Amino acid sequence: MFVFDFPVSRFRFNQRPRPKKSPGPFSPARVLSLARARALTSELSSVRASARALASAWALTLALTLAFGLVFSLAFQGALWAQSLTLDRSPFLAKNHDFEASFTYPGLVLVPDDAAELEIFIANRGLLGDTFLVEVTQAPKDWTIELRRFNTVITGLFLSGEEAVSLTLAASAPEGPEALLPVGDHKFAIKISSVEGGKTIESQMVLTVAGSKLGREALTISTSYPEIGGPSDGKFAFSMDIRNNSPEDALVNLLAEVPPDWEYSFKPGYEDKQISSIQVPKGQNRTVTLDLTPAYQAPVGSYNVKVKAEQPSGTAETDLTINLTGTYKIRVVPANELLSTTAEVGKSVTVTLFLINDGSAPQREVSFLAIKPDNWQVEFEPQTVQNVMPNSAPVQVDMTIASAPNALVGDYGLGLSVQGEKAQAALDFRVTLKAGSAWTWLGAILIVAAVAGLALAFLRLGRR
Repeated sequence: MFVFDFPVSRFRFNQRPRPKKSPGPFSPARVLSLARARALTSELSSVRASARALASAWALTLALTLAFGLVFSLAFQGALWAQSLTLDRSPFLAKNHDFEASFTYPGLVLVPDDAAELEIFIANRGLLGDTFLVEVTQAPKDWTIELRRFNTVITGLFLSGEEAVSLTLAASAPEGPEALLPVGDHKFAIKISSVEGGKTIESQMVLTVAGSKLGREALTISTSYPEIGGPSDGKFAFSMDIRNNSPEDALVNLLAEVPPDWEYSFKPGYEDKQISSIQVPKGQNRTVTLDLTPAYQAPVGSYNVKVKAEQPSGTAETDLTINLTGTYKIRVVPANELLSTTAEVGKSVTVTLFLINDGSAPQREVSFLAIKPDNWQVEFEPQTVQNVMPNSAPVQVDMTIASAPNALVGDYGLGLSVQGEKAQAALDFRVTLKAGSAWTWLGAILIVAAVAGLALAFLRLGRR
């Protein structure tokens, strides 16, 4: 038996821990913590006081800055307003409403039967639109004056910023014999005013009328291309300008003298209708077109055409020239008009061809070329025709065709090409190839022998 001996005094059952004793109010630790708390509170108070002082200083500075800026801005605006009351704004207005105006030709020379049309140039150099009034301040006595913009009579016009136009001052002499301009110097003056800008420009010019009664013809015809050329089967057109220099509108009759069998017609410019006369206002042009068609197969050469324009006060004429270079056409046809022939294997056959010039120009150095099967022979006699004239008798050409010796029986195609001067022609030909006569007889003999053999066999078999 074992006996365990434990000292009871070492074990305490159900014993609570004893609480620690708190230091007293006058202990050294308590006194030290209270001193530290008071020091920290004093520092926080001083920091708060400094922050409040700094914020007050910044607020005062900002308020002073805003006040100074407001005062300065009001003073500056007041100065500008005061200056605007006394500022001369005319240079700005002048820049926005500046313009130029003048006669295009300060000096002009005409003849008595000319139309006096004086050109005026006006340009708005400002940035804004403006209205301009035009007044004729000086003109020859009893003359009729009209200011025109195209065909409209005006006394003023509106121009957008930086826009320029040209006007026409039409001047007519007093009604007299044929209403011609009197010889001498005639002065004209105009005044152009800007409604918005208030600016005014004056311009003068001198019209000098010199020469005799008719400085030029009352009616003229002009063309840029009086001579043209082309093939005989083509059509030709001449564009002509007819000018009426007379003082009155005129009905102009149109005529043309053309070679025999030629056809012609007149048409207004840019229109497709035939006319025989045209109305031409005084001092203006009208464009007409003359269409010409040469006679059928007209020969090569130069042909002259005379055009006449007639009106009561005068007649105008002009000469035109057409150079016909001719047409280039050739063709080849068999003499029997058949595009096929028959030949025997290994033998040649001759086909007669006719070479015809259907054009109006000569054909020189006409050659022939055949496109044939392999190992065939095609020859032409003559190989080259030196000259074939138009409307002449056909030229005979013999074409000899020889097939290959080992060619098979059947139909073969043959192409024929004819090359002339600026013209060519082609022909497709067919050759039917047959076996020779010797082979024909041999075939017949074989057939007869076969028939005879069959007959003899039937006879012998029938007796049995």
